[in-house]
Amino acid sequence: MDIDAFILIGGRSSRFGSDKALADLGSVTLAENAARLAAKIPGCANITFVAANETQFAGSEMPQNVVGDKNPGWGSWSGIQTALAASKREMTFILACDLPLLSEELLEKLVKAASEPDVIAAVPLQPDGRLQPLCGLYRTKPVLAAVEARIASGERLPSLISFVRDLGAAIVELPENSTQDEFLNVNTREDLEKARRLRS
Repeated sequence: MDIDAFILIGGRSSRFGSDKALADLGSVTLAENAARLAAKIPGCANITFVAANETQFAGSEMPQNVVGDKNPGWGSWSGIQTALAASKREMTFILACDLPLLSEELLEKLVKAASEPDVIAAVPLQPDGRLQPLCGLYRTKPVLAAVEARIASGERLPSLISFVRDLGAAIVELPENSTQDEFLNVNTREDLEKARRLRS
């Protein structure tokens, strides 16, 4: 299965205080760590960063190509739309850069679930019982069409969790050896310090 991967790095980082994609996780930034995770996905052909706009990281050295949101202002919706529109493969992996503790085993389970011919998307179920759409594999063309139809409707956009449920996404359980912190979301400096400790 051919996959293009896109790392979402354009979040507002309002609670963090600066672009958290560039935050030091120890030996790598959050953005670099996410790219390394994506590179381990079987069949991953290309990795691209999705920023809020073309100039957000203009002064920074980024390890991958950077594209700007197609529809700035729509948050994660526009990040996903941009990723799917830029993807050249049948499947698109989308990952938020602020999930630094994901395991290779989980990524392998996502690929296995998404490889079934009738599966339009595969997203993991977090330990708190919520789906995580920003760590998902999506069948590029039909999901892009669904995203663009939602945005073009002019109606209030639902949560991405509701959207992937409506898509009929395959729900992937965590591997047996997963910890409660696998989906630690780095929103604050304290979260970053915790992620550093858990990775060391």
